[in-house]
Amino acid sequence: MKKLKVLIVDDNPHFINALKFMLIDNFNGKIDTISTASNGEEALNLLEKNVFDTVFMDINMPVKNGIEATKEASSLYRNLIIVAVSFHSEMKYVVQMIEAGARSYIIKDEISAEALEKALEIHSVV
Repeated sequence: MKKLKVLIVDDNPHFINALKFMLIDNFNGKIDTISTASNGEEALNLLEKNVFDTVFMDINMPVKNGIEATKEASSLYRNLIIVAVSFHSEMKYVVQMIEAGARSYIIKDEISAEALEKALEIHSVV
């Protein structure tokens, strides 16, 4: 299996560092690189210049939120796996992100190695 190129999009540097640590700690053999962006617009600029396999996308961010960025990215990059990662557990946010093109939704309070593994396993079935 090829190693994945991952992009984490979140405006909270502490969450970015925690997610990076979890990914490296649990999936180091499956991941080639981890890049970061602090908002949706920055993420779209990175996607324009680089190829990523998986994007972990927050919803509430300045400049361009995760719903708008997901909608744009999923229409431009059909093979890109976008995983919503948010503190919002309300169904309306889940529905908005899935309708925008996210393939999975992880609530930040419930993030675990198992949830991340399921998100990364999407590649093996696509």
